[in-house]
Amino acid sequence: MKKTIFFVCIALTIIPLTLFPQSGSTEEGRAVWIHASIFDQEKNTAVIQIREMMDNYTEIGINNIFCFYCLKFQNQKEWNFLEVLLEEAHKRNIKVHPIFCPGQRVKLEGEIKEHPEWLIRGMNGEIYTYLNLANPEAREYIKRMVTETLKYDIDGIHLDYIRFRINQGFSYDKATCEAFKEEYGYSPIEAHHDCGSMVWCEWIKWNAKQVTTLVREIKEIIDKSGKDIVLGVDVFPDYETAKVLIGQDWELWAKEGIVDIICPMQYTNDFDIFRKSVKKAVKAANGKCLVYPGIACHSSHNKNTPEGVAQEVIIAREEGADGVTFFSGTSLTEEFMDKLKANVFK
Repeated sequence: MKKTIFFVCIALTIIPLTLFPQSGSTEEGRAVWIHASIFDQEKNTAVIQIREMMDNYTEIGINNIFCFYCLKFQNQKEWNFLEVLLEEAHKRNIKVHPIFCPGQRVKLEGEIKEHPEWLIRGMNGEIYTYLNLANPEAREYIKRMVTETLKYDIDGIHLDYIRFRINQGFSYDKATCEAFKEEYGYSPIEAHHDCGSMVWCEWIKWNAKQVTTLVREIKEIIDKSGKDIVLGVDVFPDYETAKVLIGQDWELWAKEGIVDIICPMQYTNDFDIFRKSVKKAVKAANGKCLVYPGIACHSSHNKNTPEGVAQEVIIAREEGADGVTFFSGTSLTEEFMDKLKANVFK
């Protein structure tokens, strides 16, 4: 009888550990997206602002900060913003994940100005100020910035805008078209631009592969660094349409285990839609990575209420998510935090 009780106790100790992804922690993820530009340029003022924000977040158990940050913004200052943020956050056991935005609009300056061939070109030759993620040199540029940031005592690298422009904003520059033609025998410009064209369908898949290649390469850089750093991604909520319309095949990233955290941006006030979306994301991740659904207090897609945000936290838990991410540091106001602290984050 004693032996039976012993083995039952061992089983009850081990089984819960299998319910969480391999990245290990059973702690609920509570993250916030913030932007470095919300803080003052003057150090003393910024330090006060950062401390106040971190103290407020500590009260509701925020344990991860996803921070929009770029080296150029950093290097223009007389003080090191990231070092200060890391120091203040780590004092409070809050992890910091600098964000990089490979597919976001870029400024024509520095290396990018010197390499216009990195930019997306339309079918008629028009230039768009976005990096072509199918261009190997453009991907190398992004990877160099990531590598530079790994010198800091960060807890993760987070990728936002890890996609092409909305509605198949792929590049039709000569080098990209030739690279595709070398594989498939046709230039995408020569194909009928509809889903009845097999070439066009392959062109869509091919561009998604280029984005996946960048994600995989960044993961390899992190792994080779030998540091205990996770890779997270912000993604459009539905992986099936995201793959086709923006080249964001995040279901594959989860299946292959090349990302550690997925944050589907599930910005809606409709609880039924939110629940279905979270359920689908958790199923897609299949325990291979953590899922932190993105909940918007206020976004371009919705304007939520403190009660609505708290209810979506409950739904995320019910559907097996590993945590939540709030959008954003500017809209997660005292009113929202008070509601969370009194309700779901007691």
